[in-house]
Amino acid sequence: MPLVAVARLEELSPGTSVEAIVGVETYVVCNHQGTIHALEGICPHRNGPMGAGNFADGMLICPYHGWEFDCVSGEYDMNPRVKLKKFPVEIEAGTIYIQIENLA
Repeated sequence: MPLVAVARLEELSPGTSVEAIVGVETYVVCNHQGTIHALEGICPHRNGPMGAGNFADGMLICPYHGWEFDCVSGEYDMNPRVKLKKFPVEIEAGTIYIQIENLA
């Protein structure tokens, strides 16, 4: 599975998130307490862009209807069976990479 550069570490301070578009797929990359997490960037409720929403106290908040997802587990706060898919993250020389399964 390929690693794809999505952001620079210095651009993602703790408590912030950024949207990353790779090909036709959208991801959200967040820094929660100094740990970088990458998740799918589209809300399963109504396809809201998670990277355009707020990120507070470790929760990614969809800008469309306020659905909140834990950035560590990917779980929706009201039903943990609903999740944003997580992707492995690697950091090398200040660049954040995510591992993507099917890069076209």
